[in-house]
Amino acid sequence: MHPTNSCPAIMHAAGERCCGFTVVRVEQIPEILVTAYEMVHDRTGAKLLHLHSQERENLFSIGFKTPPRDSTGAPHILEHSVLAGSEHYPLKDVFNELVSGTLQTFINAFTYPDKTIYPVASMEKRDFFNLARIYADCVLRPRLLKETFLQEGHHYEFTESGELIVSGIVYSEMKGAYSSPETLMYKAIQENLLPDTPYAYDSGGDPDTIPDLSYEQFRRFHKTYYSPTNARFFIYGDIPTREHLVFLEEILADFDRIDVDASIPLQPRWSAPRTVHGYFPVDKEEKKERKTNVTMAWMTAENTDAETAMLLDIVADLLVGSAASPLRKALIDSGLGEDLSPLTGLERDLQQIVFAVGLRGTDPDTAGRIEKIILSSLKDIHEKGFEKELIEGTLHQVEFHGREIVRRGFPYGIVLMGRAYHAWLYDGDPLRDMNFPRIIDKIRSRWEKEPRLFQNVVGEWLLKNPHRLLSVMEPSSTYLEEKEQNTKNRLAAVLQSLPEQEKEQIHRDAKLLKQFQTEQDSPQTRAAVPKIEIADISRQIDTVPTEKEQWSGVTLLRHDIFTNGIAYLDLAFDISDIPDDLQLYLPLLGKLTVDMGAAGFSYEEMAKRISLYTGGLGVNLISGQAADGKTDWQRLIVSVSALYRNIPNALGIVHDILTAGDLSEAARMKELILEKKNGLHSAVVPSGHIFAQMAASESLSVSARRLEQWYGRRQLHFIVEKADRLDKLRQEIIDKLTGLRETVFSRSRLVLNMTASREGLDLLNTSAKRLIAALPDGVVIRKEAGSAQSSAADIGVAIPADVCYVAQVLKAPPYTDSIAAPLFVLSRHLSNNYLYRRIRVQGGAYGGFCKYESSTGTFAFLSYRDPHLTETLEIYKDAMDFISANRISTEEIEKAVISSIATLDRPLDPAGKGQIAMIREFSGVTDELRMRFRNDILSMDTEKIHNAAESYFPGARDAAVIAVFAPEDRLDKANRVLNNRLKLEKLS
Repeated sequence: MHPTNSCPAIMHAAGERCCGFTVVRVEQIPEILVTAYEMVHDRTGAKLLHLHSQERENLFSIGFKTPPRDSTGAPHILEHSVLAGSEHYPLKDVFNELVSGTLQTFINAFTYPDKTIYPVASMEKRDFFNLARIYADCVLRPRLLKETFLQEGHHYEFTESGELIVSGIVYSEMKGAYSSPETLMYKAIQENLLPDTPYAYDSGGDPDTIPDLSYEQFRRFHKTYYSPTNARFFIYGDIPTREHLVFLEEILADFDRIDVDASIPLQPRWSAPRTVHGYFPVDKEEKKERKTNVTMAWMTAENTDAETAMLLDIVADLLVGSAASPLRKALIDSGLGEDLSPLTGLERDLQQIVFAVGLRGTDPDTAGRIEKIILSSLKDIHEKGFEKELIEGTLHQVEFHGREIVRRGFPYGIVLMGRAYHAWLYDGDPLRDMNFPRIIDKIRSRWEKEPRLFQNVVGEWLLKNPHRLLSVMEPSSTYLEEKEQNTKNRLAAVLQSLPEQEKEQIHRDAKLLKQFQTEQDSPQTRAAVPKIEIADISRQIDTVPTEKEQWSGVTLLRHDIFTNGIAYLDLAFDISDIPDDLQLYLPLLGKLTVDMGAAGFSYEEMAKRISLYTGGLGVNLISGQAADGKTDWQRLIVSVSALYRNIPNALGIVHDILTAGDLSEAARMKELILEKKNGLHSAVVPSGHIFAQMAASESLSVSARRLEQWYGRRQLHFIVEKADRLDKLRQEIIDKLTGLRETVFSRSRLVLNMTASREGLDLLNTSAKRLIAALPDGVVIRKEAGSAQSSAADIGVAIPADVCYVAQVLKAPPYTDSIAAPLFVLSRHLSNNYLYRRIRVQGGAYGGFCKYESSTGTFAFLSYRDPHLTETLEIYKDAMDFISANRISTEEIEKAVISSIATLDRPLDPAGKGQIAMIREFSGVTDELRMRFRNDILSMDTEKIHNAAESYFPGARDAAVIAVFAPEDRLDKANRVLNNRLKLEKLS
């Protein structure tokens, strides 16, 4: 990502005026390789931070302080709506036009409790400025049509039976969010801990309150907050600062400074603690025992207090960040809950920092005892302090993650943007959280002078701080039913009170909205959006430098890449011959291998070592099929990262866990299994589309089946059964895992993958070879043993939610097949056009899309937070019929091609580059094949797409598999009309 390891030269000086901006500060930060310019626009007062780096992926973002005044969701609905179109770009949906026809590497918008941010990124300069210009115009000069408000926010409709209902994309999204226990738990903490501030309201919108927002209030919210005077521009990348200033001068030319009151009052401090009680939904037949969540939360320092904020960050990690953390250990060892509350940790995205800790999987009557344990533990820590080794490990973690270049689903610039906003939004220093090594040096120096530094933070901000809240959230099997009935009653009352002319107006508005949604933008309107031409796209692929050698029977892959002083090592063990019934145990093997004791060290001692010498140690399971589809592969990956100076110690830890792991600690095993069960269970409602895709795909390929066994509902069923019967099954689990360890962790199964600069690779090489020599030889791998398949069945899984997740998956050809590239392009076209319009725009779901995945040999249709079920399945059928029978226009093909290339060219961080090179090695995806695939996409035309659709869909859909995760009553209703009934299941 960075071609050199130096900051760009300083080109502007503090006090200098350039293009209407005054330079406030210039600072080079070698630790993250940026030259930072903080500036103010003279006429409007807009603030700018440019982190000039050597990275090609440039990020532009504009953010506003947008404190909500109620829970109608005005900030959230506006975030959806401004990107619909602007004065200069008067389309109905500019955002989708940019998604489908640009080389963007990231495009989105974020609604926070008190701010709204619009980031977009690209690696091509011309494309970047096109995107930034359109984003800025849409945000500052949106059209905000009434139809957009009704579609994105809320509107009334009548069903065929005459019932009044509410529809809208944000409305559906928030109904899904309010089905998530974690969302409701967080809401209870934020709103009740800060009740005299805008944080008492939900900026995303409460579904009960969203329909109260009027179109006039919605427009007024934009007028109030969306001015350059209230704006903060954050820019990152290798484009010189002056070019950004010239661009921004043009963007801001028509604006002046205005009065903006975006103030957020500080929450007055309490003189005594408070308690709040609430509920979250669970399945009707689910047991309520040991399902309650008890959390204590404190309001602490202001975010602008830089040093205190960092000290709180460190202390939070000391208290609960690892298995060795004393507060975490006291809570888990109490046996009062199954694992830590999911809210545990520090919340920095508020004006006043919040720390929370508690237990999940407990009962309401334990709340008092949990409170006493927390306060008693804090008192003990305040008196005795933290172990020095624990402090050193935590400081190391802060240093490591401040240095690491990460791009996990979003650009590195987004990571830095988030750090800037922690203080910048509240008029603090945006650079204060950028230079972690410098911060740590300062804190170390203070620690030497003040040995009680960290325990005094515990005393001041937690133990002696009366501004704390005890939140008790109980499970309710009637929660959603009651909410739905209340909604029906409220709507029935509204309907009863409506004059006849208003009913007619609702009919007319619904009709006009549907007409608006189905009308196409004119060619002239679409032409207003600047476009990248296919001829402008590079024909070259990005490659990862790879050296390959054999050592002691093990394949070594080495990637010489700039990593900012961090080494990455992946140990990939072949598990393709592990019997089918044992595949379910592999995720547990990974978790217990990393998180239990080893080589005579207890799990607390191992946790301290891991924190002190590594940036992270984890296990991942991945699977795929070969490029030609003839074989498949599965690997258990043990990954470790470390600063160069810590490589020997880091690999010593890996040696210990692989060769001398200890599974004997019964209490720790129980803790980890319960933690895994709860984590997997809580992931279902927020990520129902992923679980539905895995469930529908499992019968279509070995690699897809493995994903379902490791991460899907089958893994959830497995881990729930083990957790519920752990006392009886413990020895069986130990025996199975011991056998798997002896089988899996051997030289004969290993591929070693190293990513670092040449200096790091040399250090890794020495330590890695010692590690290889210590592993047993192992046995010959029997590839045929792991090929069991499940039978296809359409299923419906009942979940406690207000929305549906609908998947239909088809078996698809492999990467080298002649129609692979057309299907890849077709998936982008359908996602951005037919499915987007029918499922999201017209249907009101938060998302509708499809994916071609060569790694599993599948083509999936998916919906997310969907108010519909059978209607969505019908849309999937219609989409296949439509695309098979009709030819796509040349213009749409070109947009789909550009969108496909943008997906292929999404940049990776250093660790990701090394890992993708390893995966390509396993799959046999050579650079030559990648080049051919790219050229096939770039040469795509209408005829190729049509022929692929016509030859593929009619046959493939006959064997398609459906999986729906939805409320039980919706599944029952669907089964009354579906030709092929869904086989109904409980979630767990």
